[in-house]
Amino acid sequence: MTTELKQQKVVREGRLNGVAPVLRALDLVGSRPALIFPGQSVVSFAELGRRAEIYQSALKKLGLQYGDKVLLAEGLQADLYAFVLAALALGIEVAVVEPWMPLDRIEGVVRGLKPRLLLASWLGRFWGLRVPAIRGIPIWKSLSQLRALAATGTSLEVVGVEPQHGGLLAFTSGTTGAPKGVARRHQYLLDQHRVLSQALHHDRYSGPELTIFTNFVFANLASQRASVVIPPAWKARHLRWAGELPTALAPQTATLGPAFLQLLLKHTGYTSLQEVHVGGALTDCEIFEAAFRRFPESDFVHIYGSSEAEPVALMDAREAVQVSRDAGCFQTLALGRPIEMIQSQLEPDTAWVTGPHVCQFYVGQGEGVVEENRQNKRRDEQDRVWHKMGDRIAERQGIWWYAGRSAQSEADFQWEQRLAAKLGHSRVFLMRNACGGVVYVDGDTESLQRAWSEIAEAQDIMELRSCRIQRDRRHRARIDRAQSAKASRQWRKKDA
Repeated sequence: MTTELKQQKVVREGRLNGVAPVLRALDLVGSRPALIFPGQSVVSFAELGRRAEIYQSALKKLGLQYGDKVLLAEGLQADLYAFVLAALALGIEVAVVEPWMPLDRIEGVVRGLKPRLLLASWLGRFWGLRVPAIRGIPIWKSLSQLRALAATGTSLEVVGVEPQHGGLLAFTSGTTGAPKGVARRHQYLLDQHRVLSQALHHDRYSGPELTIFTNFVFANLASQRASVVIPPAWKARHLRWAGELPTALAPQTATLGPAFLQLLLKHTGYTSLQEVHVGGALTDCEIFEAAFRRFPESDFVHIYGSSEAEPVALMDAREAVQVSRDAGCFQTLALGRPIEMIQSQLEPDTAWVTGPHVCQFYVGQGEGVVEENRQNKRRDEQDRVWHKMGDRIAERQGIWWYAGRSAQSEADFQWEQRLAAKLGHSRVFLMRNACGGVVYVDGDTESLQRAWSEIAEAQDIMELRSCRIQRDRRHRARIDRAQSAKASRQWRKKDA
């Protein structure tokens, strides 16, 4: 029985499975490329399905079944996606541990999840040994060990699940607190693919997409498209490889963040790119402008969203840069207009959003998770869950504008923006303590002197410190203020 026929049975029973569109693609476009990784053979949709059958067979031999949980800490590779498909098709929930995550900070999430299987490379096992909740997982296996367990001649089983049944558990980046568990349930997986298709015209192109985001790889598979996947280290040789792919495998679109875009611009090739989606962090106008010069015929889309809601607002990036420049902004603060599938409420210091692709309450145990849910989630009388973006948003003539994080005053944010424009770079931030404001600058002596001349006129800013800006470990674009401040040194201080 094919996966298509099994999925028809699921639909007749009035249930669903979040990877159904991907499983359908295995039957419909089996010979087409699905996953393209550097240093690995191209994996077709049919081959992806065959590997999923192998891993599902191994899961059954281990006794895992509907409702069980798996913690995944394997290196990024095509087989990882085959394993996830196999697990989700059985109704097994998968929590994805990415290399940037400090495992000791997700102890409560893992304890609450109670996984039966840790799927990990030797490095993932080493990390796991440091976390008591992970040490308590009863079964530890690697992908190669699962392949050795598998029976031959099996077919892929697809079970129906309830809409809110656990699917993928991801984590926020943790730049403004501990990483939080974000549950992407089965209905959410279906809804996000639909939203991406409608909002970004994600299925308008048939050729591959270059991406660094896991959720977009699954969206591509559901849209019967290949993904060119760059591993998290973002090595120069991998970017060169992606730029030199033959026409049939060359990416037509790309979804990435500003830090990755800067790296991509240093490499030749990528002549097939027709559309580029950029999001995940604020982008300096000059980064976009360099990309426009490099790819004058390509469309660029500026995306605003978060791990919990992606996307929220969109704008043609050329328009976003132009109106931002016209407003005197150094960074692209014009975010665009909310997509049709999002309902929003703008409050003075934050934005609340709800929609089919907005994640529900955070997952995990402990007072920290309870408090995060209390502060950042709410349920309305229609039983819709709203998410607090944590960003201050201003609306002008229908366009959303970014005006800083909710925890920072708008005046301080605007001061940072003015100083960035003076310095010619955004490697600067302002923090406050009991003695007043402290400015941190990553730059040469000239930059520090220029910053000091601005600070001298600000009565409430008392100190200038030199630092090397630390970025978030996920997108490598957002400033990790706490870590940057910790490694700073005093450059000059006003007399008391």
